[in-house]
Parts: sequence; C-alpha cells; structure tokens
Amino acid sequence: MTDEQEFALERSRKLFRHFARTQCEGRSALYSHLSYGIADDEELLRILLAAPPSQRRPSLLLASVNHLLGEYPGDPLAAYYPIHGGDRAPDGQSLPAFLAFSRAHRVRLRDLLATRNTQTNEIRRCFALRLGLARIAELRPGPVALLEIGASAGLNLALDAYTYRVAGRETGPAGGSPVILSTVPRGGGDVDGLLGALPEIEYRMGADLEPVDLAADAGAARWLEAFIWPEQVEELAVLRAAVELSKRHRYPVVRADACTDTAALIADVPGDLPVVVFTASLLSYLDATARTRFIAQLAKAARHREVAWLFAEAPGLVSRTDVTAPALAGPLRGNGEVYAVAMSLRAGTDRHDEVLALAHPYMEWIAPARTESDDFSWGMTELNLGSARETLPGSSHGFGMAGPGRTPV
Repeated sequence: MTDEQEFALERSRKLFRHFARTQCEGRSALYSHLSYGIADDEELLRILLAAPPSQRRPSLLLASVNHLLGEYPGDPLAAYYPIHGGDRAPDGQSLPAFLAFSRAHRVRLRDLLATRNTQTNEIRRCFALRLGLARIAELRPGPVALLEIGASAGLNLALDAYTYRVAGRETGPAGGSPVILSTVPRGGGDVDGLLGALPEIEYRMGADLEPVDLAADAGAARWLEAFIWPEQVEELAVLRAAVELSKRHRYPVVRADACTDTAALIADVPGDLPVVVFTASLLSYLDATARTRFIAQLAKAARHREVAWLFAEAPGLVSRTDVTAPALAGPLRGNGEVYAVAMSLRAGTDRHDEVLALAHPYMEWIAPARTESDDFSWGMTELNLGSARETLPGSSHGFGMAGPGRTPV
C-alpha cells in the first residue's frame, strides 16, 4: 500500500466516525451503527477509493449501496431499511448484512463510486433560503434574481411552490401544495422570518458541476432517492412530490464550476436586479484555495451589481472566508456540527454580513438569532453544541459543487 493510499484510508476512517457522531446520531440509528462499523472495515474502505478524492465520502458509499439495494428487496439487508419496506432495528446482524451485500455487488458498487457524484436535493433547506430572502427583502426591498450554486435538479428554486410549517403556523401558496416542509424551532428566537413574505423573484437559475435533468434522465430521480436515509419514509414521499411538482415549476440548471464561473453567471442575469447567490454545503467540497477562488468570484461580481451571498454552511469553514460577523469570531469559529444560515450583502466595497440562525445541517431544527449581532454563545449550552470542532477531519479536496442537500461529509 502506498503512503497516499494509507492516508486516504485513514482519512476515510475519520470521516465515517465523524459522520456517525455529528450527522447520524439522533437521526439514523442504522447509518450511525453502520458508519462506525465501516470505519473499522478496511476492505470496504478500499472499495471507496474507487471514487475520485473529492467524492470519497460516507454519503456516496451509503447512497450507492442504497441505490443497489432497491433492486434486491428480498436481500437480508433490506429488512433494516424502512424505505424499502423493512422494519427491523439495527442489531448484531445489520453490519454483517451490509458488508455481505457490498461485497456481493462489489463490481457494480465500484462502478457507481467511480462514476457518480454526491447528488441530492435536501428540500428542507428551503427554510434557510426562505429565511435569508425574507431578511434581504427587509434590508433591500424590491425584486431579486436567484442563482443557486450547486442546484442539483433545481428543486429548491421552486421554494415558493411549497408549504412551510413551523411551531403550529403555516404558510404556502394559495390552494396548498403537495410538498409540505416542517422544521422545529429552537433557542427561543423569533420564528417570524421563517414564514415571512418573500421578495418577488423575477429570474431563477441553478448551476451545478453535474446538473440533474429529471426530464431527460429517467434514472435521475432514483439516484436522488438513493440519498434518502433508511428511516426517512416521509422525506422520500416529499422528494417524490417535489419531483412531480417540478414538471410544472421547472427552472434552468446549467453546468458550471463555482470557482470559475460564478461571476459570469451573475453578470448574465438580465437587467440590474440584485442577485441572491444561494449555497448549501458548498464549502465542505472546496479546499482552502478553492474557497478563496469562490469568494473572489463574488467580489468580482459585486463590483458591477448588488450581490447577496445567502448560505447554509459550517461556521468553521465560513470563518475562513471574508465574511465577518460576531458568530464567526466567537465559540462557533471552528464548529462543524451545526450550520450557520447567514448572508453577506455586497455592493462594491459596501458590505453587510449577518448570521440569521444556527441550524441542523439538514434543517431538522433551526435556532433564529436573538439579535442582529448575535454571537450565539448561548447556543453552546442551550443547543448542546459542545466544543468547537473542524467540519472535516483533514482537508477537503476538489473544486466541485455541493448540492443543497448534499451531506456535509
């Protein structure tokens, strides 16, 4: 084994343990159990090396197995996946069943890992998009253009076609929607912004390194579904409803790179509308150099028109950009276990940076800021965030885009 391979294996071990602890515990008993076990299985970690370095993530391996499992509903592993009709809780046989299935389908699994990308739409992240747009409308009234970087299939671009439920309150389009999103407010902050009025969105477009065309690719929806976690039967239904709704609310998603094409995409937006650039989990897919290049793209565009970078990203990574806010200089500076929902309004040299909320990476809960300059120091105890930690063990590699639903690790 070469030193490079050994480094890659060790990094994968750490990633799976980090994923199990920070993403799975309390959310998926099966993925938590499996991820800790995979971290100790060198043979399966070696299979993951078939993926490009930037894609060697727990989410891609787990989704690839889930994708294949859909073709074998009678396999013993399917008994642990409610989304495949199973009802068995994780036990001493679940990891052996996972390892046996992975080895039995090793060739196809390697092919998926080598040729596919982490590619999802976590539609609940529309709460971050909605919160940010409502705040932007307060500060800068009037219509806007929306550009989502890492748009995947573009489902989040239809955010105003969905119904939102928070703390017993609901808002949505007249006549309702087949897509109903909910989240749990935490921290005692004002939830009005989560349900506030949206600005008029006159132009919408998505960009992704590997756009998903649901109309042209019959298998694209199945690949998106592979990233739904085993216990998330309701989330699977929501995704399918959003895919169906996209037939009526379809917006363009172009092939582009966040680090080289963002400024040009902004410049191509018709007229002089302020452009809201939305990202979620993008920074976890970029190394330090790539993050700098992406920020430079925003700065370049802001020399010619108003740009608002609206994001849901790990504060430990945002703090390494040029965004300045009390929450990014305090105890959350190195934290990667939660996301900061924030915005950075840019027009020439003028800037306004504000962290609007902390949230679970998948928006299962959200804690709005208590004041405009909230440093969220209260969150360390009230949200039980623990000590600050890096978002990823080691450096992130690659220059691709992470879609709004893509798993942080």
